[in-house]
Amino acid sequence: MQDVKRYDRAKRRLLLGILGCLLYVLGDFLYAATGIGQTTETIGLFTMKAWLEMAPWRMWASILCGFFGTLLYYMGFHQMYRLLKCRMTEPDQRIWVRLFRVAYLTGTVAWCWVHAMFMTNALTFRYVYEAYGDMEQAASIASRVFYANAPGMALAYVLCDVGLTVIMITLVWKRVIPLRSTRARILATFCNPMMLPGIVGNLVALLPWPINQLDHGTESFGHALVLILGLILLRDCKRTGALKKPRRIADDE
Repeated sequence: MQDVKRYDRAKRRLLLGILGCLLYVLGDFLYAATGIGQTTETIGLFTMKAWLEMAPWRMWASILCGFFGTLLYYMGFHQMYRLLKCRMTEPDQRIWVRLFRVAYLTGTVAWCWVHAMFMTNALTFRYVYEAYGDMEQAASIASRVFYANAPGMALAYVLCDVGLTVIMITLVWKRVIPLRSTRARILATFCNPMMLPGIVGNLVALLPWPINQLDHGTESFGHALVLILGLILLRDCKRTGALKKPRRIADDE
């Protein structure tokens, strides 16, 4: 009975984490999706002219999606971390558990802020333009605010996106994630935040509207796919009887 309760509780947390990632996806769409015929031209690297045509409520709603999504994200990824502690108990495996923890804690702490900074960039561009009517100056001011925060955002990206991708690919091919065939492991290689936007997202972006709009949510959806692999891991932990309170890893808590 206790194992059943642990299983149900763990599954619920993983599903809430997936919901949090889907809120990220929704936030990405609210921030960047454009309508048919709407300009996708940018000024500089990160300033879209389309932001001047978007309703401000989209940015406000996107910020809320990032806030609540981050809370749920933590619940799901912390649960997956606990499953990995149950599954990976050998000394040479502990490094991957620790690295996973670094990646998801970075995501929890940083993504709400990172997401809000993208929204701040868009709102700064819009409000400065509305006040002074100079698009180039508005874009310049917004970009300066964005670049002031860029080093922290880049570090978060390396740890949470690139780092999590390397960790998950390693766990898949080390067979920590219990998949039945090589074909399944090849497919699982795409279940991370880098492979999905880097390959699938960029290919989708080349297609006509509205299919090309799906590119906006691929990175966040990659995090959701990590937790789907967590559901597979949970099911195997239940089958093998490994679903218990994880042992303490030295210097980890």
